[in-house]
Amino acid sequence: MVIKENDAKVTVLSDLVTRTLMVHNDKMMMIRFDFKKGGIGDPHSHEIHDQVGYILSGKFELTCGGKTTIVETGDSYLANPGVVHGVVALEDGAILDVFTPIRDEFIV
Repeated sequence: MVIKENDAKVTVLSDLVTRTLMVHNDKMMMIRFDFKKGGIGDPHSHEIHDQVGYILSGKFELTCGGKTTIVETGDSYLANPGVVHGVVALEDGAILDVFTPIRDEFIV
């Protein structure tokens, strides 16, 4: 399966954050989050979802499991189920997240 970027579903979350559903099947999904400086991914956790993230561009303050770290282009992270995590964009940037199982609420 190939999904062209122009065909991907974009959801505007705020003036500073968009979510793009890149590709998914019934077991996993890949999402790109684009942030303007100051954009926030509110702290949250997932009951059943494993999440891995890769910083495509920019610099972020990442809080994961109670530890805050500055992450930037090329860095990655893991948020297991139940682990509280969130980001603040310190500059414009993008994060690629993969979830398993899929987040049904992102597909609607």
